[in-house]
Amino acid sequence: MIKYWSAVVGRLAPVAGLAAAVVGAAMLAALLVCDEAPWTSALTQSALAGVTCGVRFTLVVSIPDTVTAVRTAAHYGLSLEPAAARLPGIRRVAADTPGATAFQLADSTLYAIKKARTSVISEVLKLGHGMAVLICKSPYGPEIHVSMDFTVTEGRTLAVLTCRPTTSWKRLDGGASWAIQGTRERHVRAALKQH
Repeated sequence: MIKYWSAVVGRLAPVAGLAAAVVGAAMLAALLVCDEAPWTSALTQSALAGVTCGVRFTLVVSIPDTVTAVRTAAHYGLSLEPAAARLPGIRRVAADTPGATAFQLADSTLYAIKKARTSVISEVLKLGHGMAVLICKSPYGPEIHVSMDFTVTEGRTLAVLTCRPTTSWKRLDGGASWAIQGTRERHVRAALKQH
């Protein structure tokens, strides 16, 4: 949990730094222009305000996200890893699949996912030649956009799974993409072994 929290703080650091700089600069300007405070006093107060704002921002965002990630990992029976903080999540699975087409593999994987019912599929956006795109619900986080691309070359398949929140501006999702990606990887592996 601490390693995941550290990874989240690392992802938030640039935004927190920007917020701290903006708040510090605004306070410095207010102290110098409105209060006509001395430079040293104004710099000290504005720096302290900026740092306080950055720390509070980091804590307010990182702690709830970490709690959500712990709950999500427990729901799926996984051990929380720092990789759960990375978005989008990308995994690759390779297997020998002589005679199978990319469409067959995409269809088999979608069937395996529906049969397993480990996470709820709210919508199938696309099922075509070598591709399946889904929207999956996560138990505590946002809905997750799951893209599975299958490339077959000389009887060998490479499947690429990409998971991210459906809301494009989100940079954290409480480990939902990572957890769903882990379950999808198992389904892809099972589907590839059948061929």
